[in-house]
Amino acid sequence: MSQSLLQRCNDYVNGLFVREDDTLRYVHRQTAAHGIPQINLEPNEAKLLQLLVKLCGARRVVEVGTLAGYSGICIARALPADGQLITIEVSSVHADVARAHFEHAGLADRVTVLQGAGIEVLPKLVADGPYDLMFIDADKGNYHNYLEWAAENLRAGGAVVADNAFWQGNIFNPQTEDDHAMVAFNRRLAKHPQFDSTIIEVGDGIALGVKTG
Repeated sequence: MSQSLLQRCNDYVNGLFVREDDTLRYVHRQTAAHGIPQINLEPNEAKLLQLLVKLCGARRVVEVGTLAGYSGICIARALPADGQLITIEVSSVHADVARAHFEHAGLADRVTVLQGAGIEVLPKLVADGPYDLMFIDADKGNYHNYLEWAAENLRAGGAVVADNAFWQGNIFNPQTEDDHAMVAFNRRLAKHPQFDSTIIEVGDGIALGVKTG
């Protein structure tokens, strides 16, 4: 598929199925106003994430990489009334902004923001597992570690979802450590004995693995 046709298809899907409301547009504006990198999920990626949360029947979700809370809002909206999202953000500034955004969205009662490095915070969550879904959108060098945490702490039938599986095409000619990390992550997910997995061609690639046991 040519790039122009792919863009037309994306625009078509967004026009039919994706609606960014005032809250999500507010998050976009505030993200820019606070000088936070503009690397939120694309609207169609966020919609897919919401559907995966619902399809999984998730009540308890762990997210690594909160940023300003855009993806977290989408996840939390897909949870039942008694659902809970635990989201981890390494930057204290970003974590504070995200907390304000969850409050603005009326979701503070079902979202807990933990500030710290994912690799350090995740071990503290083990005792309260298992979890239903894990969303990874953080430091690429630790994607493989986050995958192993998911393998150990998701319930059977739970899902691990990871953004940037295509890594802007750099997986095809890896040069940097992050490039090689994403190549290794994709290969590990594909061969992982505890996951049935694939990459969905949306946005920068959404990797999806369903835990089989």
